[in-house]
This record gives sequence, structure tokens and C-alpha cells, in this order.
Amino acid sequence: MNVFSSLQQKVIGRLTATGITEAPSLVPANGQINWITEDIGDLANMITKTVGTLGIIGIVLTPGGGKLFRPGIFPISFVCPIEIQIQENVIVNRRDGGTKIPALDLVQFCMLRLHLWSPTSQRITRIEVDETPYLMVSEHPLLVYNVRLNAQLSITH
Repeated sequence: MNVFSSLQQKVIGRLTATGITEAPSLVPANGQINWITEDIGDLANMITKTVGTLGIIGIVLTPGGGKLFRPGIFPISFVCPIEIQIQENVIVNRRDGGTKIPALDLVQFCMLRLHLWSPTSQRITRIEVDETPYLMVSEHPLLVYNVRLNAQLSITH
């Protein structure tokens, strides 16, 4: 597995972990929050299906654009941007069959759960909230926010 997919899976593991007292899990009224990566295959179909039934989904992305720490050396070490896109169909999500967890609650949860956490349990690889922690991407037809974080990442072999 490549380092980007591995990082995405570790982030999902952290978001779905139980028993983290400093950032407790949000409790949906119905179903569960689905967290997926961009590397699942038919991404558009999965998003459409989940948002259509539960009303909300979280997608973990590594969109690129990070900066090298020191050019010309090995291993390749850089700041890897992570974006967690929260897509909410407000009408479906807040009705009786939805999770009733608003998108902005998930935005805050992601920041609290991931800021200063390390996927390798080492201080050097901890994730930090970006200078612009979140952005509203769209308000219609879906309410979409991107939570923005940065991770220290190295590619060795």
C-alpha cells in the first residue's frame, strides 16, 4: 500500500476509534457516519448512495501541494496536505432517518480528533490543523466543507 492510502486509512481509524476522551465520538440518531477514502473505486456512486440514505459522509483526501523539507536528499520528506470533505444533504440528514449530526459538528470533531495526533505515535509525524482550518466548498445542493490539515510524510522505498 502506498504512503498516501496508508495515511488516509490511519486517519479514518482515528476518526472511528472509541474511547478517546479528549475528543469523544459524535453519536448519530440513526445509522453511522461513513468515512471513506478517495481510493475506493467508484467514489461518486458511494457518495451519492450514502448522502441519499443517511444524509452525510466524510471523505479523506490527500490532494497534494505539500512542500519538501530539504530538496536533494533521500528519503523524500514533505508536508502532505490532508483534506476531509464533509458532504451533507441537510434535508435527508436532519430528518427522522438521518444521523442528525450537522456538517459543522463533524468539522469541529475532525479538528479536535486529529490535531497533534500522530499516525505513527512519533512526535515528528503528528498532524496539525492548517492555517486555514476549514472552508465551505458548496452550500447547494449539498452543504460541503473541507477540513484542512497537514501531516509530515516520508517516502522511503
